[in-house]
Amino acid sequence: MALPVYYSYIYPTLKILQMKKFILPVAAICCSILFSCNNEAPKTEMAAAAFSLDSAKAAIAASNANFGDGFATGDSVSFVSHYAGDACINPSNMPKMCGTAAITAFFNGGYKMGIRGLKITTGEVMGGKEGVIETGTYEMFADKNVSIDKGKFIVIWKEENGKWKMYRDIWNSDMPAPAPAK
Repeated sequence: MALPVYYSYIYPTLKILQMKKFILPVAAICCSILFSCNNEAPKTEMAAAAFSLDSAKAAIAASNANFGDGFATGDSVSFVSHYAGDACINPSNMPKMCGTAAITAFFNGGYKMGIRGLKITTGEVMGGKEGVIETGTYEMFADKNVSIDKGKFIVIWKEENGKWKMYRDIWNSDMPAPAPAK
């Protein structure tokens, strides 16, 4: 059976249309996957380029170098400037204290008790752009550089206005607990 002349023209055209119906959606899906993948790569590369753990470590070391200096002079502003505006401290045997006013009150109490210096020794620093965790040890001093406490700490740092600030600070003493009262 011979096909009509017009069928030989229409049949290939129908096949092309059927292929276009299949190829166009597949091509659109492939392009959307390709472009969505390409958009993520620069963001990741930019975020990685913007954060440097070595730079964060250097900023933390610089902050720790003069962190306890405020105790020598009674300068609460200097002490509190190392903390973020929404920081919280977690002192041993005390409730959590949050905000600049509470941290200033804590500093003033420590100064009145005779604290005159603090030495911070960093053990580890790890993290990323969203936050850095520092672990280490501390030693606290009274007048004439007399050691009155030693212990360990964990600090979560965050960037605030381009500077690394303490966001969460917890520490506890290595000194033996006092004997119970009889």
